[in-house]
Amino acid sequence: MTSSVPPPPLDDPEQSDPMFCPPLKWGILGCGRVSHDFSQALKHLPTQSIVACSARSADSAEKFAEKHKIGKHYGSYDEMLKDPEVEIVYVGNIHNSRKEIGEKCLMHSKHVLLEKPFACSVKDGKYLISLAKERNLFIMEGMWTRFFPAVQKARDLAMGSDKVLGQIATVYSDFNFNAADSDAYPSSFLYQRKLGGGANLLVAPYPIAAASMFFDGRMPEDIKAVGQLPGSGVAMLSYGFLCETPEETVVVGSKGRMKIGSPGHCPTMLSIDLKADGRGNLGKTLNFEYPLPEDTKEIIDSGGYFYPNSAGFLYEAAAVARCIASGKREAPQFTLEETMLNLRVIEEIRNQLGVKAFDED
Repeated sequence: MTSSVPPPPLDDPEQSDPMFCPPLKWGILGCGRVSHDFSQALKHLPTQSIVACSARSADSAEKFAEKHKIGKHYGSYDEMLKDPEVEIVYVGNIHNSRKEIGEKCLMHSKHVLLEKPFACSVKDGKYLISLAKERNLFIMEGMWTRFFPAVQKARDLAMGSDKVLGQIATVYSDFNFNAADSDAYPSSFLYQRKLGGGANLLVAPYPIAAASMFFDGRMPEDIKAVGQLPGSGVAMLSYGFLCETPEETVVVGSKGRMKIGSPGHCPTMLSIDLKADGRGNLGKTLNFEYPLPEDTKEIIDSGGYFYPNSAGFLYEAAAVARCIASGKREAPQFTLEETMLNLRVIEEIRNQLGVKAFDED
């Protein structure tokens, strides 16, 4: 069985189209690769407009604006945040400034979508959430995975009223890639702890969020971490920059098993093997496919995408627009409580591995 019908998004059970979204005017803060891909994805959503972009240099902002046909560009973040036309800010700059930039956005009365990581510490995450609530503004970590139709379908099947997998016993999730393919070690930002780099902040949020989704967002009772540096070896990793792994999420329950297909952080396929009576007997197999929209000429002419399946950012952006239009200040697909769970787990892993925080000498 193959289905191409998208499931209803969790923020609006009556809304069957995950690309539906009320109008919203975006400002892009930071003009790097992920901001490029997010901006490309927005081109699939006619109701969404990027009215301004900003970078640390006027030249970078101008080139970004020219590439994406953005009307206004600013050579400083503060200038853009003063622009009254900007309603929400997508933050895609260097991680170590998350608290500072998030605070600036909120103090300028802008809704905020902070690309992962939401913050570099539990303390900073708590502060930003508290400030957003105090000022009645929407804030969210950019966990775009949660908004892919394949993932929403997986969540509905496993955690909904039918509970097709029965009692969830195990979740396997991995996200490893060879970062040296695109970023030289150790000079790239990717590896710079002081800038908020490292696998713990860049890719750990994905497998952690995969686990919390299928265990009702509960904090783990016990966390055991094993780390690996170049030249050493361990039997298995959940996330890292050293090698390629299948990057799948497998959920095992008493009635069967489900696999969110690779790439697990931005999937378009989902399969379920239901158990039949008797040991080792396989029953029905269900397959679901959710193809992404084809690239438009505008997207192709402006350079395509840097990362796989980046068109899927449109699902996250559409859901954010729906939330803001309906007065919600967080998204039910990935709540602020789960964002904090992610940060607590990351901090515990860092502590167990003896890795210093980004702001420690």
